[in-house]
Amino acid sequence: MHPRIRYREAAGRVILTRWREMMSYRDGTLLGEDIEELHAMRVSSRRLRAAMDAFEPAFPRKTFRRHLRQVKEITDTLGDARDLDVAIDGYTAMLEGCDDEERPAIEGLVARMRDARTAETTVIAALFQRLAVDEFAERFESYVAEHTGVTVEALDPRPPGEHRGG
Repeated sequence: MHPRIRYREAAGRVILTRWREMMSYRDGTLLGEDIEELHAMRVSSRRLRAAMDAFEPAFPRKTFRRHLRQVKEITDTLGDARDLDVAIDGYTAMLEGCDDEERPAIEGLVARMRDARTAETTVIAALFQRLAVDEFAERFESYVAEHTGVTVEALDPRPPGEHRGG
């Protein structure tokens, strides 16, 4: 971005970049093999929400709120799973220093949390399936382009760590 960029263009660039950043973690989050993928996706979703809040005046209020609510649902759904990931890690670490009397209770708690976390993975998968069926990504990107003049194709956002070749 440059100092003379128009507000609407800045809105489109920031929101679409944050959107694509968040979605770059989708597959890893759905795999569930690395809790950091979900964490990165949740952090990205919160950044997207903050950008949307900051640039709300660039969009028609009524229609914008619908898109913001959908992003909020993504953040909230990811947050439930992330809270369990953090708790499981914390209690698992406690097992190292606990005595034999405490161990069964903590192990039982961790097992229940892992079951709950598995259920959350199903909730996340269902959310992304619904978003795909509703073509939310396409509609969201088109909506931002319509009101800001910035398209994903023109912006060419890259996931974190990917750099353009020279």
